[in-house]
Amino acid sequence: MRLLKSVVFLLAFCGITVWLVNSYIEVVARRQTFSLPSQIPEVEAVVVPGASVYRSGKLSPVLEQRMTTALKVLALRPETKLLVSGHAIKGGYSETSAMAEFAKRNGIAAERILQDDGGRSTYVTMLHCRREFGLRRILLVSQAFHLPRGLYVGNRLGLTVYGLPAADTSEDGPFPIREIFVRFKDFILVRISRGFNAN
Repeated sequence: MRLLKSVVFLLAFCGITVWLVNSYIEVVARRQTFSLPSQIPEVEAVVVPGASVYRSGKLSPVLEQRMTTALKVLALRPETKLLVSGHAIKGGYSETSAMAEFAKRNGIAAERILQDDGGRSTYVTMLHCRREFGLRRILLVSQAFHLPRGLYVGNRLGLTVYGLPAADTSEDGPFPIREIFVRFKDFILVRISRGFNAN
């Protein structure tokens, strides 16, 4: 019985801790999330994290929504760069190439586009913004459920990050439970990592 009580207490403690971390990340992100492109302060680049791409090279509905939203911002700010970040396999699947081609077809000049083929996670994408591309002020465009984590990680890594949610699509579905635990994982990661102290 004592063991059972200890297990229940531990599970309750872990559950409350994860909930508190998620609530904290949501609150912190709210101050830096905007609903209209015209409200966003000046930034050096609009950053779009990757998502699924079909074999044909067509963007998935979720990724296309991110890119379409980003393009609306870029149309208003001709000097701002576009950073597409995602996973790429040499000679094969590439989220970033598909995203870059989509941007070019929609009027974005090639010299405005930066590609991060090593953006295998939100943490790595934010780290590369600073280390690989020398960015300091960025706008992150993604689905609303993903933005709080991206903003939290980016700011902990020394960036000034603003967020603009991509409009929901019919494939978004409900809030993914996985995101709750990934937020907690990234919360711990940025606090124990030395990456945010690097120049």
